[in-house]
Amino acid sequence: MRTPRAGLARASVRLWEGLWERLWGRLWVWLLLPWLLVLAVAVIEVTDGLQGRVAHAGSLLTPAPALAAVRGRPRDVLAVSAAALVLGLATSFEPVTSETDTSATALVSLAVVSAASLVAAAARRRREGQLVRIRQVAEAAQLALLSPVPRRAGGLRLAAGYSAAESDTLIGGDLYEVVVRPDRTRLIIGDVRGKGLPAIRTAAAVLGAFREAAQYESALTTVAGRCSRAVARCAREAAGGGGPDAQAEADELFVTAALVEIQGGRLRVVDLGHPPPLLLTDEGCEPLVVDPLPPLGLVHGFTAGWDDERGLTVHTRWRPGDRLLLHTDGIDEARDERGRFFPLAEELWEMRGVPTERLPDELMAAVARHTGGRLRDDAAVVAVEFPSAGEAAG
Repeated sequence: MRTPRAGLARASVRLWEGLWERLWGRLWVWLLLPWLLVLAVAVIEVTDGLQGRVAHAGSLLTPAPALAAVRGRPRDVLAVSAAALVLGLATSFEPVTSETDTSATALVSLAVVSAASLVAAAARRRREGQLVRIRQVAEAAQLALLSPVPRRAGGLRLAAGYSAAESDTLIGGDLYEVVVRPDRTRLIIGDVRGKGLPAIRTAAAVLGAFREAAQYESALTTVAGRCSRAVARCAREAAGGGGPDAQAEADELFVTAALVEIQGGRLRVVDLGHPPPLLLTDEGCEPLVVDPLPPLGLVHGFTAGWDDERGLTVHTRWRPGDRLLLHTDGIDEARDERGRFFPLAEELWEMRGVPTERLPDELMAAVARHTGGRLRDDAAVVAVEFPSAGEAAG
């Protein structure tokens, strides 16, 4: 049972983390602090000198270069170190009033800290440059894996959003894609079991198979079969990779997915162990009634020789003004600190006035507020609006 004291402690931790993130993001704070320290020592020395006293506050200058090295560039550290050393030398010529003169020790300490801070700042700048290049590569990989959906296609309005559970990554095991044909539009959304590079590799294989099959196959179930065989191929490759757990991991490799085909006012859905799409109308928000099939990687073995009707649900309630929302379980299974699931249907009803192009971002922001910014799973969402019967038919 969560006590009030535990809740207060968690709130304090979140407040401190948020404050630290905001403070860390402001470069001018870290550049101002060391100069304030140098200025404070100078004021103390001058004030005591005018009053005939000797302060010997030079030892307080030692942290200044280290503070500058936290976020500053090497030249910023060099400037602070030079100012601190000049001030330290100037105060070291004051008469000694005690048997032990600490000014030489303070100067040596300041010189050592300055040199170490300069090296640390240069090393940090190199690492930051490497991280920037890695992030650029990750962004390019994200664009190759999850290409931006068209804002308009076949008379439809579309928008998509994605958020990886790992804050330092841009892509994960969730996937989505939109393929536009002259007479219809096909979509897929899916969730690969597992995380990391194997999940990304499997997601890339599914998307490649879908992009090819959705263009040329006439039946949506055939497209699903092609995607399922791509997952099975990834499983065989994983099993042949060696290692004591390779076969067990390969046996458990699968992808839950939902495939949707939009042709005029008709929706066709193939659901493969995935949360069913949600239909947003003026009356409310409700999931489509689907006939679930096994996930990708397994379904082609269970449904050999399936036709257009098996596992295929046709919905004709798609009307102008309605919106379809495809999502992964990272949305509806997101929990807050009390373990409560994200109220997806209620939130979507509250967002019924939000334009389609902003709906995924607004939904992701609501999930982040619900979880306190701590996603435990990747999350993806695709929104499709049927603006008018004439546009969709065209």
